[in-house]
Amino acid sequence: MDLGFKDVAVLVTGGSSGIGRATAIAYAREGARVAITYNSRKDAAEAVAEEIEEAGGTAYVVPLDLSAPETIAAAVASTVEHWGGLDAVVANAVDWGPHDGRTQKIEDASPEWWTRVVRANLEGNMHLAQQVAPALRQSGRGRLVLVSTDLAERGMGAGAWAYGAAKAGLHGLAASLQHDLGADGVLVNVVLPGITLEHGEHRIIPRAALDTIEAGFTARHLPDVSEIADAILFLTSPRTRAVQGELLHVTGGHMIPA
Repeated sequence: MDLGFKDVAVLVTGGSSGIGRATAIAYAREGARVAITYNSRKDAAEAVAEEIEEAGGTAYVVPLDLSAPETIAAAVASTVEHWGGLDAVVANAVDWGPHDGRTQKIEDASPEWWTRVVRANLEGNMHLAQQVAPALRQSGRGRLVLVSTDLAERGMGAGAWAYGAAKAGLHGLAASLQHDLGADGVLVNVVLPGITLEHGEHRIIPRAALDTIEAGFTARHLPDVSEIADAILFLTSPRTRAVQGELLHVTGGHMIPA
C-alpha cells in the first residue's frame, strides 16, 4: 500500500539508533525526505543517513539537545529551510539523565536529577512542538507523533519516577495540542512502546527466554523497533485523516496475570 510519503518532509528526533533509526529508514523506503537529529553520536547519525539514502529517501542530519531549547529551535529552523517546509514530526529523542542519579527510594533522589529528566523529556518536547507548529500548520497535512512509554501508565521500580512523570506529561500535552493544531488540520497522537526488541536481539536473549517472556503478554509477541516504526508511519501518513489525540499502545498487549 502506498502510504503517501513520496517527497514528504519529515523530522525524526533521536534518529541515530533504536526506534528513531527504524522509523527514519521506514520513511525512506516510502520515498520521504528525512531529517534526523542526534545529541552526541554524530557518527551514528551519519551512518543512519547513509541507510536512509540507500533505502530510497533523502537524508539530512542536525544536532539537537532536549535540555537546550536553543538547539531545538536551531534544528527545526535548519530543517524547515533545508526542506522548504515540514509535514511530519516524530518526537522520539530521550534524555535518561545521569545514571548515577537513579536511586532505589524516592526520598534519596536529588531535586537536580528530577529536574534534569523532567525538563528535558517534557519541556524539551514542548519546545519542539512550539518550533514545528508553524510549519506543520502551513503543511496542510501536518502530523505530530510524541513517543512515550507504557511505563507512564504501568510504572516501574527504582529510578523511573522522573522519566515516567515526564512521559505521562506528553499525554496531557497531546490532549490539548490536538485542539490547537487540529484547527489547522494537524493530527497529534502518542505512541507508547513497551518492551521493544532491537533487530537481532534474539542473539543476546536466548530464544527460550524470549518465548517465556512473550507468553506473558496477551498478543504472545513482543514488538521490535520496526513494528513501532510501522505504527508511527500509520499515524503520520497523509492517508490517515481521522485519528486524532489517541494513545496507541504497541506493547504486545496486556500482561497476563500470574
